[in-house]
Amino acid sequence: MGSRVLVVADDLSGAGDSGVPFALREMRTLLALDDTGDAEVFVADTDSRHIEPDLAAKRVHEALDGHAQGRVVFKKIDSTLRGNVAAEVGAIVEHAAGAGVLLCPASPATGRTVLGGVVHINGIPLHHTDSWNAEPDDAPVDIASALDGLKVRHVALASVRGKPAQLRERVAQLLTEAEVVICDAVSESDLRAVATAGSAAPAPPHWVGAAGLADALAELLRPGYDIEPPPPVDGPVLAVVGSAHRVSRQQADYLAERFGHTRRLSARALVDAEPAALARIGEQLHDALCTGDVLVTVEGPVEAGLARELTAALAEVCAPATERAGLLVLTGGETARAVLGRRGVSGLRLLNELEPGVVLGRTIEKEPGYVITKAGAFGAPDTLHRAVSAVRCGRAVA
Repeated sequence: MGSRVLVVADDLSGAGDSGVPFALREMRTLLALDDTGDAEVFVADTDSRHIEPDLAAKRVHEALDGHAQGRVVFKKIDSTLRGNVAAEVGAIVEHAAGAGVLLCPASPATGRTVLGGVVHINGIPLHHTDSWNAEPDDAPVDIASALDGLKVRHVALASVRGKPAQLRERVAQLLTEAEVVICDAVSESDLRAVATAGSAAPAPPHWVGAAGLADALAELLRPGYDIEPPPPVDGPVLAVVGSAHRVSRQQADYLAERFGHTRRLSARALVDAEPAALARIGEQLHDALCTGDVLVTVEGPVEAGLARELTAALAEVCAPATERAGLLVLTGGETARAVLGRRGVSGLRLLNELEPGVVLGRTIEKEPGYVITKAGAFGAPDTLHRAVSAVRCGRAVA
């Protein structure tokens, strides 16, 4: 199996946490925001989680057509199955051209496991948690339900933990019978067994999963890692918490107690604000950053159809401060995409993982800046604060 890799993700924070395992193995890894550039590991953010399924599939096809040749293909999906999973995995199936797709969205380090073909969060089946409370539909009862229209088969945990030769034979057989083979995994060793079995298939499959499977695949391609810590980052910190998940709220509250300035912005007011009002807020945030670290949060509900308008307005008010910040901390994939796009960032060189799912990158522009990205739905209340402290002190992986 070759060492050049294409990672295709549907949002920026997911692109970071599924790309960084390769960077940790000293594989040069580029997270591209504008679909240009090249690296040993090319990470394409299709920004397609909340768009129409047909358009999402089209963007995945475009990423594959532009960058898949000669590369191992890994499709990042949300570990809780949000987004256009069926449409985007369908595009991967088409590109696999009969080799099949091996799928497991387990990420044990963040409490996501797969048992009986069902995603569990901290041991609780996905459809019995509140993870989909902000979604318009109910959570799927199992992974197969999220792949409606695709022919799937399932490898149970007992087989994953059985004799390696038998697992290889079973995976190889099922890949010839189905478009997608779903594997159980509740630990990192399970994921390594899945990756090893899949890579031994006569025609190695395309891979679909979350950060856990990406890490297992990276370990298979380049065993072990010893990455240098980043240099200490100077300058004030601008943290923008756009995720509405309760975990993100707790992390924002923890930061607020330790940062010099906190600005809590109304989601409704941001969407309705005139350009002049956004500019005034932007000036205030810039001035506040001159005196210390600044936290920006979004408060209150917003209609699902206005999410793009909200992130665009949030990026606009943060724009002046981003030019001054020594470190950006961005929570929520759409928020990160909007803020970095407004600043003119075309890509991130992925450097380090400060905690599971908390990724440090450096912009590739002439005046590079450091960026921490994190999805909204996991971590302890002090996760963001610990990440900021690690970067400021130039510490290695936690």
